[in-house]
Amino acid sequence: MKDKFCTVRDSSGKEETKTSSLVTFFTESQGCVYYQGSYVLFCVQFKSNGLFAIFGIPQKMLINSIIPIADILGNGYRLLNEQLGTSKDIFEMSKHMDKYLVQRLLSQNHNRHTANIANCSNLILSKKGNISLDNLAYNANMSCRNFERRFIDEIGMSPKLYSRIVRFYNAIENKMLHPEKAWTDITYEGGYYDQAHFIKEVKMFAAKSPQELFMNTPPPKEEFIEK
Repeated sequence: MKDKFCTVRDSSGKEETKTSSLVTFFTESQGCVYYQGSYVLFCVQFKSNGLFAIFGIPQKMLINSIIPIADILGNGYRLLNEQLGTSKDIFEMSKHMDKYLVQRLLSQNHNRHTANIANCSNLILSKKGNISLDNLAYNANMSCRNFERRFIDEIGMSPKLYSRIVRFYNAIENKMLHPEKAWTDITYEGGYYDQAHFIKEVKMFAAKSPQELFMNTPPPKEEFIEK
């Protein structure tokens, strides 16, 4: 919205002012974002291939990026931004956003593969990342090679990497919701071979060991409204 911005500091200490932005999938740690003081954050969270389905942009072109939303919305940005900026509350903002996104979705010419990829990404989520490529390709009714290619186009990464990220997220969420659980239990409940495998994955995606991650990443305490 106009005159609303925040400052993002990357892992090197470089600071950059950000306003309305699209934050894409990150396949490795990019540092942390901290919010200070009182703030209102209006966020739209897309499903894994939702951005592709709505805007038709291959997500492999956007991976690991923070992009000004005007670059994605194009000519529709100014009107939508004005509607959001003059909304009386977050519920009115969500109505404007829903209307805009539905119109963009209906304007796309989808083939059957987009729905298949969406179903498979949902299956990865429901299985918490513990499912094989063969099973996914079978569910999509594609060869493994064709399935992987289309998955990368629409999701932005391979199904194997996406599954690893989902498994990592679920393990971290498990610990956040059950801080009394031992890391050994978190490891095996998450489907990891052993603790060494789990620690390697955490360092890959968070750039910290599990203990270090939770020293600096306590469970969130903000009050928020979810539509």
